[in-house]
Amino acid sequence: MTEATAIASFRRVSPAILASARMAMANDIPDTSKSEISLLLKKAAPILGIDGTTYHVMDILLGLSRADDWKGAGRPIVAISNAKLAEYTRRSERTVTRCLRRIVEAGIAAYRDSPTGRRFVYRDNDGMVASGFGLDFTPARVRLAEIRESVENYQRELKASQDARRAVTRFSRAIIDACETFPEKADIWRSAAQAIIDGGPGRAEQASGLESLRTEVLEYAKQRFQEHEMSRAGDISVTSTIDTIPKILSDSNERTRSIERDIIPPDDGSAVEMAYENKPEAAAGDMRYRLQQAQKTADDIQSAVLAAVPIGLLQVGCRAAQECVSVEFDRWSDVVGAAEVMRRMIGLSEAAWVDGVGRVGRYAASAILATVLEKSLRDVIAKPGGYFRAMVDRAIDGSLHLSKSLYGLAESKMNTRDRWAKR
Repeated sequence: MTEATAIASFRRVSPAILASARMAMANDIPDTSKSEISLLLKKAAPILGIDGTTYHVMDILLGLSRADDWKGAGRPIVAISNAKLAEYTRRSERTVTRCLRRIVEAGIAAYRDSPTGRRFVYRDNDGMVASGFGLDFTPARVRLAEIRESVENYQRELKASQDARRAVTRFSRAIIDACETFPEKADIWRSAAQAIIDGGPGRAEQASGLESLRTEVLEYAKQRFQEHEMSRAGDISVTSTIDTIPKILSDSNERTRSIERDIIPPDDGSAVEMAYENKPEAAAGDMRYRLQQAQKTADDIQSAVLAAVPIGLLQVGCRAAQECVSVEFDRWSDVVGAAEVMRRMIGLSEAAWVDGVGRVGRYAASAILATVLEKSLRDVIAKPGGYFRAMVDRAIDGSLHLSKSLYGLAESKMNTRDRWAKR
């Protein structure tokens, strides 16, 4: 029998709300599990435009749903008042009302309003919903395959974007080195790289353009190397400093992390964008010196923050965060690579993230971000974006003890999903 979904007359109905109501009346609904759909919707939150308090409300509603309602003919209806949600989230009831509307308009839940406006669920002897009014997550079941595909595409695009950003950094670093080694070509290469950065519509195009420029740089370096070898033929006492240039330009990834931080600015991983702020007549060596000076303070703060934070502690303390972003924190590069997803999960603006990276370093900022996401998933904090900024300020003041927070998370048995499942 087709289920009917009633929408109260006092609601301002939009096309998105009506679409969710129609999906809630479907009969052929795929089975899923509560854990699977919860994790999937959390991963899809950036795609659905769900963040901040709305994300918190959605997490609570999913936690309150019954596992059996996500299978067979069940209807995952959650009956909880706005007042109770406001108490849990420490927000006003008007804010909660707006959050519920965003969830419904995102197409993962539908309004099921009673004539009196109360929310309740009556179950039969088998535990099935006999009559229920509240928020119906049947649309999420109906869109299960669609949401899963969207998440896979989003993660694929995000990985491609991260790879392109790393490529831009790698090629930029090689070109900067070449400018220092061959000052006679420095102005030409800087101008060409700047044109690529300014003209490329996306990171992939920038990476492709810089790769072509790096190939040109390599050809020039090899030519100079051959000329140098010919000029010193027969004189074995001459020591050449150019022999290693082809290796440096072609395999700059082998540098140590400390050297990499000296060269790459911490904002978005593009060394060229900062390096080319120098005047054309400035020496390439002066360009590197200024980059190193700009990084010095952030590196000191980063070293102090991470002095007592091994990667193993972050891995044990942030299990929910790793599950949410589908990344195991086995190496620091894994934490940094997941930063963009974690930033969107807590609703942190890109400007605030770039500012945090510039002030405390990319690795320290990523560790702080993982800790904030973990606490947000466990409902320990109410405003994750503000909490991130506060932790960055404390890191600069020298009063941040990140290891203590992570030890506390590691020793705690509290889990967001388990916590709400027990209610």
